[in-house]
Amino acid sequence: MRKTTCAICIFLPLLPAMTAFAQAQPAVEIGAEERVRSENWNNVFDYSGSANDEREQVRFRTRLWTKIPLGAHIEFNAGLNGETNLKLGLRGNRLDEVAFETANVVIRNIGLRGLSLRVGRQDLMKGDGLVLFEATPWDGSRTLYTNAADLSYTFRKSTIEAIGILNPRTDRFLPRIHDQKKPLIDWDEQALGLYYTDNNLRDTTIEAYYFHKKEINDPRPITNPQYQPNRRVETLGARAKRKFNAQWSATVETAAQWGVQHPTTPIRAWAALGSVTRSFAGRWKPYATTALYALSGDDPARPGRISGWDPIFARWPKFGDLELYSQMPEKAVGYMTNQKRLQLEAGFVPLKGTTWKFYYYHVGAFHPFPGKPTMFGSGTTRGNNFQTRLDFQINSALKGHVDYETLLPGSFYAGSGRAYFLRFEMIAQVKTLLHGSGPR
Repeated sequence: MRKTTCAICIFLPLLPAMTAFAQAQPAVEIGAEERVRSENWNNVFDYSGSANDEREQVRFRTRLWTKIPLGAHIEFNAGLNGETNLKLGLRGNRLDEVAFETANVVIRNIGLRGLSLRVGRQDLMKGDGLVLFEATPWDGSRTLYTNAADLSYTFRKSTIEAIGILNPRTDRFLPRIHDQKKPLIDWDEQALGLYYTDNNLRDTTIEAYYFHKKEINDPRPITNPQYQPNRRVETLGARAKRKFNAQWSATVETAAQWGVQHPTTPIRAWAALGSVTRSFAGRWKPYATTALYALSGDDPARPGRISGWDPIFARWPKFGDLELYSQMPEKAVGYMTNQKRLQLEAGFVPLKGTTWKFYYYHVGAFHPFPGKPTMFGSGTTRGNNFQTRLDFQINSALKGHVDYETLLPGSFYAGSGRAYFLRFEMIAQVKTLLHGSGPR
């Protein structure tokens, strides 16, 4: 609770000034959120019961934010975020750092209707999150932000965005309270990109993108098996989503990567996904989804070439937290690569405000991983992953979920111990509008 108190104390002195400002401006939004997670997992890193790696922890995350209009076309957004993990059975639990998760300015209609700029710390999420979703994987689910400038132009039902990204390994742009110098990513990242979204066709969304990215300054020693030399990677892709009628919809996305890793190692990688969803009539609104995913992998037989998919800005729990953390012995947390996956999903709404979903993943790999023989096997079957998640909304201010995941490992791993991940979460959120004399 010390962390919560500290974060609140940062915002309290600002309230009088914000309130006074609101008296002469359109509505100012102020919000606060507290998230409590209880987590328990075991065998996630090695799929073996020989080591005592079970973890039980309670995570407290506090968020405070404000949105301040600075006229008809300008908006300022700022938000603080702090999380403390209480690892049961371990010592040293104490106040963690408090950081800015949001700090940006939005300027709309810059000399031209439809031309807007958002510059600063912001969340960037696109499509199914194949390339753009999470840029701070090492702080877990505490933040998702990207330091970016997003210049967008909207015309008819289309939007084209020019995006510049600069994400250092540790935050050096904004101050932190009780700074712990925590890494956010494994190296420094820079990128320029274009993202096009088209909704001109009825019930159809078409997206196309290109990103030029640099990953540099890995601080690990060159002798570390996970050390990555400086690299430049280009990513070109497209996505289409079509709703055929009230029952059927489908999504397909493909992307290609090329570039070079220092000094002259070529990069040639690719990714593809496709899904079909069937919705059914009925009081419980059931649905079923079948999906296929493929992310190319490095071939141990071709050491002079990098063919493993680079998730660029998408290291997030797309397929659950269990597999997110299990990637750490291969490359890094959430670094999804060298995968082929069948997904079967079904869900329904048993009560108003409640959704219950079930997932099955059969997960494989294109190539075995040449890691520690005590951890990795010689096969290409990662295993079978079973998940269920119950989301519930109690009222406008209180919601939560229960999530359970378990994976039965295959020949890709040396261990045969079942891994599991269990989480209970509650989120309480309040926000208010301070209306001034401007338009409401």
